[in-house]
Amino acid sequence: MPLFPLDIRHQEFSSSMFGYSKKEVRAFLDQVASDVETYQKQLQKELARQEQIQNEVKQEAVQAGSAVEELKRREELISRTLVFAEKTKADIIANARKEAENIIKEADLKAKRAIQEAKQYLSVLEHQYLQLKEQKRQFLIQFKVELQSFQDRISKDPLLSKDSELMLDSEFHQIKDDFVPKPENNEPQNTKSQ
Repeated sequence: MPLFPLDIRHQEFSSSMFGYSKKEVRAFLDQVASDVETYQKQLQKELARQEQIQNEVKQEAVQAGSAVEELKRREELISRTLVFAEKTKADIIANARKEAENIIKEADLKAKRAIQEAKQYLSVLEHQYLQLKEQKRQFLIQFKVELQSFQDRISKDPLLSKDSELMLDSEFHQIKDDFVPKPENNEPQNTKSQ
């Protein structure tokens, strides 16, 4: 089935997660459609010109019977030109399709590379995450042990027990009394009656 510029311009493609760039495909299709449209216009002009030539040739044939051979030659030339034009059109469309396939393959390779790079990056992130998680776990274990050690020291501190505190206070007063001399009776006591 032959392609027309309108068919190319309105061609739609399904999309996928990492599909082709719609802008690039659309731009390419527009370029192909423009080229095909240009060739069609050229072919139509050539056909119109050929038809005009044929009409002129036919008029000359009617006017002069001896020009029949010339008309046959021109008709053959026109036929060859049309065949050549059709072949050229088919070649252009085939080349456009090949180029579109190459663009699609290249886009597919780029998408696969991007996916591979993303997977590698995720792998690195996962490794870093596991390392950080392990470091945090080690820190928390160490911190818990140290905190437990501090709690044990604090709970064993004699000042936290009322009995121990009273006993320490009593011992301190005893030591203080032992070291501080007691005033003798013949020494005057310091009074504030002056």
